[in-house]
Amino acid sequence: MTCLRLYSDRILSNGLVSSRVSKPLRTRERRATIGQHWPEEPDDLLDHRGPWNKISEAVKNDHRQLEAYYVRMTKSDDPVYQEEWQNAFIWKLSRHSIAEEIVLYPNLERCVEKGNYMASQDRHEHYKLKRELKKFQKLRPSSPEFMPTLERLWKELKTHMQEEEAHDLVKLEEAVTDGRSRAIAESFEYWKDVSPTRSHPWVPNTPPWETVVGSIIAPWDRMMDQWRKWPPPEDITGPTGARSGAM
Repeated sequence: MTCLRLYSDRILSNGLVSSRVSKPLRTRERRATIGQHWPEEPDDLLDHRGPWNKISEAVKNDHRQLEAYYVRMTKSDDPVYQEEWQNAFIWKLSRHSIAEEIVLYPNLERCVEKGNYMASQDRHEHYKLKRELKKFQKLRPSSPEFMPTLERLWKELKTHMQEEEAHDLVKLEEAVTDGRSRAIAESFEYWKDVSPTRSHPWVPNTPPWETVVGSIIAPWDRMMDQWRKWPPPEDITGPTGARSGAM
């Protein structure tokens, strides 16, 4: 019930987070909820967590990390290694997508000319991605469908990310002040921290129902994460092999 109130009380009509509620726990306070194979949240190991000056910085950072996770799965034939990065990829994409739907797209609708159409298209693309991700998260690396499913998913995801970066984020940054962009980025990071960590295509993809249903699903996802395999921290590097973030 506490989690349900957390979602419903904090969300505003524009996707920002109400300042009336205390901020989310810091990483060290959350460690006990993460699986023993990964001492901190996957986000904290590969990417910078901000504070971001712009929402475009936060979203693009996630995009670069998804690319890094994809590269690791495709460049290895070790099923254990692939499973670890599969879980990291699912974790990242699931939370990223929901945070966009709760925060980024409502601000497109509110602030950008023809933003309603842009957000509608994005939500439709997300639905297709979630369905493909749902198939992917059920597969083991030993399955003959593992790589074909990943490639289909990545092809759609890459196109979606490129369109967001070249069009949606540019339009939004032009329409809002620097302070508002920073606030949207803070809200985006918050919602990633409390969103479900697996794909659930049947969940509504617009607030407030997405936040309500997500608050029920997220605890179960995070409990199950404790039994999943995760990459060890020392293996976290950028797409080209160079470390790309502070731990």
